[in-house]
Amino acid sequence: MIETDVTFYVIVCGSFLAALCNAAFAAGGALIILAATSTVLPITAIVPIHSTLLIGSTAGRVVLFWRHIDWQIAAPFFAGSVLGVAIGARTYIELSETVIATAISAVMLVAIWLPEVSWRPKMQHPWAVVGFVHALFSTLFAYGALLHAIILRTGLKKQQVLGTMAACLTGMSVMKIVGYTLTGFDYRPFLPLIGASIVAALIGTWIGKQVVDRISEAVFRVVFRSLITITALRLLYIGLVG
Repeated sequence: MIETDVTFYVIVCGSFLAALCNAAFAAGGALIILAATSTVLPITAIVPIHSTLLIGSTAGRVVLFWRHIDWQIAAPFFAGSVLGVAIGARTYIELSETVIATAISAVMLVAIWLPEVSWRPKMQHPWAVVGFVHALFSTLFAYGALLHAIILRTGLKKQQVLGTMAACLTGMSVMKIVGYTLTGFDYRPFLPLIGASIVAALIGTWIGKQVVDRISEAVFRVVFRSLITITALRLLYIGLVG
């Protein structure tokens, strides 16, 4: 069972805020979930649980944008993800809590402060490689980011980007959950938390769409960066000091 009510409420509220930010700004949700879970969960549970808290939101977008999915991108991404998850899940269980905490904090700080880089892959069909790299990093440290950077430079229309990304990430999340389960992680104690978080995410998505024009993006970015930075530094301290 989840040990404290604080853990439950922090993660459910985090899922709500993550979905709201994704709906209002099309970004930020994964890092908010990572910040919430790293605040109240044991270090070794952060990454496996992270996958389950996002799958409701991405699966919903798969249903809504099914006919816009570009399977020439999604199918090879799935193929690459299988290998990335297989290696990542097996490696993750061998990592110490110090390594996990330090690496996740570094990923958060890089993701929030690294300037955007204009980069286009030179390969004609890079999606299997993108799937492998993205899935490997996501399985190890909960945040891949590579797909997001590349798919926006494909020329796909907005609905195609939303549908294709949702399909890629949903499929990868399912693989990750299977991978963590096969390597020994027990999700059963967290099922009430996961269910409540999915409901909170659906509500957050709806509200986010209503307030999209009422929140200053500049204010959002300052608050968002500040909170993620504080959380990452706290996790880094835990990793280094133990």
